[in-house]
Amino acid sequence: MKLSIKEKAGYGLGDTASNFVWALMMNFILYFYTDIFGITAAAAGTMLLFARSTDGIADFLIGAMADRTKTRWGRFRPYLVWMCFPLAIAFVLTFTTPNFSMQGKLVYAWITYNVLMLCYSVINIPYGALSGVMTDDPEDRTSLNAYRMSLAQVGGLIANTSFIGLVAYFGGTNKAAGAQWTVILFSSIALILFLITFFTTKERIQPPPGQKTRLLEDVKTLAANRHWMIVVAAGITAMTFMVIRGSDMVYYLEKYLRWEGNLVRGFWFFTGVFTIFGAMLTKFAIRAAGTKKNAYLASMILMGLTAIPFYWIRPDQTVMVFVWILAGSIVGGINATLFWSLVADTADYSEWKFKVRTTGIIFSAMTCAQKIGMGLGAAVAGFVLAHFSYNGESATQTPEALHGIVLLMSLIPAAGYFVVAAIFSRYGLTEPVCETIREDLAERRALRV
Repeated sequence: MKLSIKEKAGYGLGDTASNFVWALMMNFILYFYTDIFGITAAAAGTMLLFARSTDGIADFLIGAMADRTKTRWGRFRPYLVWMCFPLAIAFVLTFTTPNFSMQGKLVYAWITYNVLMLCYSVINIPYGALSGVMTDDPEDRTSLNAYRMSLAQVGGLIANTSFIGLVAYFGGTNKAAGAQWTVILFSSIALILFLITFFTTKERIQPPPGQKTRLLEDVKTLAANRHWMIVVAAGITAMTFMVIRGSDMVYYLEKYLRWEGNLVRGFWFFTGVFTIFGAMLTKFAIRAAGTKKNAYLASMILMGLTAIPFYWIRPDQTVMVFVWILAGSIVGGINATLFWSLVADTADYSEWKFKVRTTGIIFSAMTCAQKIGMGLGAAVAGFVLAHFSYNGESATQTPEALHGIVLLMSLIPAAGYFVVAAIFSRYGLTEPVCETIREDLAERRALRV
């Protein structure tokens, strides 16, 4: 089940596409709603928090549907073709500002944001599950996810570095029009990349012959998979605090540091490049730490340690900003790569322990966890900004508001990363255990042939 570089790269381009959406959701959605769309930070935070209320059920059903899909292209690949157009349309509508009243805008934002997240789930859950059935080789699986995270960052890099500039380029003083045309461009690129992923990948691992389970049985299997439960808890917590920090970055750069132009573009560019570099270092990190578990724990602790200094960095300390953000970006690239490799391991454990492979449902829970974290993180950021009296209509902010922006960039996410490390310390799928699982599953599959 060794994969070619072409297939790994083709798979990774799917996350390049996804990350055009993901980057804007993590880093710019709150800014878009407060400074372009025209609603308050508190209203945006409340909307983003409660917009996630139905995702758990929806994502679980999407995963179950993907597991039960049977086509000549496989179970997961077809969704890349079926959903790329609806996702592109929903993406554009979400970043369109209608000429409505404040209440009308809130309703419009609620609907379009939820539709976008639903479309994202329907394409991204099968996409994520695809990595779990392309190969069972542990090193190849880590390598596949390294390609995925590296190429995902390419999408994030393009989106993060160009969004504000393209908004100004396309819209001039009309930021709303600029945001819409920018997302039309991003959507068009993403659509093409999803199709490339479809044509360059292949599903190899199939569920046990005759596997037929009911949704209730799938739920019981997931609940009994304690390693999966730990990864879910860690995933929700980690994403919450990553989005808190990501949502705050544009405010930190523009309002606290007072950066603009090349400095802002350089910040986003080098953050993306160093995250890609970190993803490429994942194999070396595992070797240095001894196990994937230890590498993940170390990466999460280091992410916290690199966030703390931002509490004391002054606006005139440009070099220090870059030193600590780039150090954190390297560690973040390693962390993201390890996470999806660990998720695939829990799918193998489920098949080995319970003789049922529900890859789609397992990955759907991770997408759900990420979106719950996304909603919580953006909401917390919005509430904190509102608590510290942030005013999106004002060019300058009060010292109180600036203090809130600094807290969201430093101590608050650092504390969250340490909590994630504590949660994940209970994870038990170490390398010897995974090797035993892999050998037993290979023997079972050989007996079926």
